[in-house]
Amino acid sequence: MDVEIKQQFEEMGVEANEDVITKSLELCASYCVDDAAEFVEQWMAFSISNLNGAEPSVENLTEFERKVFQAKRDKELAQANRKRVSYATPSTNTIYAPPVDSNPLAIYGVKDSAVISDYDVGGGDANSASQDLNDDEQMLGSYNVCHTPKPKARNALARTPARHGDALLFSPASYSPIAGTPRSHSAIAGSGKIVYTFGNPTLIGTAKWASTQQAKIQIKQLLRHNGATLDEPKSNYMYDCLREKCDIAADRIFHIGKELCKKVFGANADNYELSQVDNHSQEITKTIGTICCDHEGPLDPSSTMLAGTDEARCLTVRLNFSKAKSVAVFPGQIAIVSGKNPKGDTFIVDEVLAERQLSPPIAPKLTDPLSFVIVAGPYTHDDDLAYEPLQDLIAYLKEHKPDVLVLTGPFLDTEHRLISENVTLAESFESFFEKMITSIVDAIGNSTTILIVTSHKDANADPVYPTMSVPLRKSFPNVHVLPDPSMIDLNGIVVGMTSTDIMQHIIANELAFNAGDKVKRVVNHLFNQGSFYPLHPPACDEISFDSFLAARYAKIEQIPNILLLPSDQKCFIRVVNGCLAINPGRLADSNGGTFARFVITPPANKDETNICNFVACQIRKV
Repeated sequence: MDVEIKQQFEEMGVEANEDVITKSLELCASYCVDDAAEFVEQWMAFSISNLNGAEPSVENLTEFERKVFQAKRDKELAQANRKRVSYATPSTNTIYAPPVDSNPLAIYGVKDSAVISDYDVGGGDANSASQDLNDDEQMLGSYNVCHTPKPKARNALARTPARHGDALLFSPASYSPIAGTPRSHSAIAGSGKIVYTFGNPTLIGTAKWASTQQAKIQIKQLLRHNGATLDEPKSNYMYDCLREKCDIAADRIFHIGKELCKKVFGANADNYELSQVDNHSQEITKTIGTICCDHEGPLDPSSTMLAGTDEARCLTVRLNFSKAKSVAVFPGQIAIVSGKNPKGDTFIVDEVLAERQLSPPIAPKLTDPLSFVIVAGPYTHDDDLAYEPLQDLIAYLKEHKPDVLVLTGPFLDTEHRLISENVTLAESFESFFEKMITSIVDAIGNSTTILIVTSHKDANADPVYPTMSVPLRKSFPNVHVLPDPSMIDLNGIVVGMTSTDIMQHIIANELAFNAGDKVKRVVNHLFNQGSFYPLHPPACDEISFDSFLAARYAKIEQIPNILLLPSDQKCFIRVVNGCLAINPGRLADSNGGTFARFVITPPANKDETNICNFVACQIRKV
């Protein structure tokens, strides 16, 4: 843990002495913090907000403990005490009784007392039955037993009331929010609260988070095959056959395996000493193959296997990780495995080698500062189509107009309750999407370049990955609809982006222990496997995967300067292999939606490669 904390401080450009590391370890142990990256990020946010970006010291960490950790613990204890008091106070119980003039049998679901006579098996009449029920009520009341009235029947389409007078600006034509007490999204979420800060403290302190001048934005799509993008011409999908899938898998093993061998054996090695996966060996040997699972579902220590490179024989061997110090593998990963195979059917793993020699990102060629806002869908809550979070975002964008606004789908999620239940709308999905984009442009103007990343979950998009962009009938000079995934050159900055939650898909299926920060681990998986979606087989419940298109239009052949990875995982900002990886969180979230904003400036030194020195990033609640 001490090594990880020191490494995290160094990545933030901070040299921490032994006293600071010791104090940090003490705080982590005292307050049950097991993630070094999370601890250092909390410290950086506190330092920038309260100490003007001061370096960590024992005194500063003590103040950090008092104002952050102790304050949080005191608040939790106070809340727990209030709950205990409320549970122990009998006077808080509410007794619901029928009105004086009402039928006393109503609480038993009987509307007419005469009905009792039809079921009288004791020889009594209706009056005696009514008297018995009254006696029962008096007895129950003496024991303080409550009769809670049944709730009113819910509307078949439960909807959240609109808070804004113009909230229907982003709603389908047939949708009318119900009247009543509105849900104040801003009040619940703590609107404007900064939940994550990263970058140069000086830039963060002086950042305007808006365009300082009308920069001309030039965009070039870098994900191409034979010079054409996924949309040029419009590609056919789901035409790949099993033989083509095998050929694609074999090509991946050859190219990635060759790069792994260069890293392990050296670039000048003439022969790679690799054995077949089923070769018997009492000595340490190395073999290469694809990680796979012997059943459907995530990997576990007893189900992980390695498929060899001989596609004709399709050999596999079970992997035993009992001797390995650390492991991080997922289905579809190409890796070199070092260890012993004494019986030929079980490979006792000593080490998994899955990192190749990666080239760092090319230094940005900026001439002017650029401000970005990054937003990930969904854009409305799962019980309405009022799009209140999007309305709140537009209010922010009107005040802080960035140079670039990136919106990743889904915009109209096929998994949304009202959509999946086949609610009839008065307009098509395509028409609704057009209206939404038009409204966004009308609200924030033409000075902001808007990049829209399509999602396979959008009701108006093709439900396949990679996903082609959705065409707009009306063109806007500042709006660019991009396929998923995309890698673009934007005024000298290379930005990779996707709307598919590959982070969640890999974390849910991988086997990892003693493997460090999961965010950096997964981002490294993408870089080392050279793909925006290296998981195989894909998450079948989440995605329809086209191997033929993915092999051409989902490759990562160069590490970008910035990588946008929207995910259900906790929002994050990390630097991985020189790349700034950002998960802005979801705009519509029950705990308060978030989005990311950052300002990137031209490096003082044209050869500067540490992006932390010329970028200021924040994740903000909407």
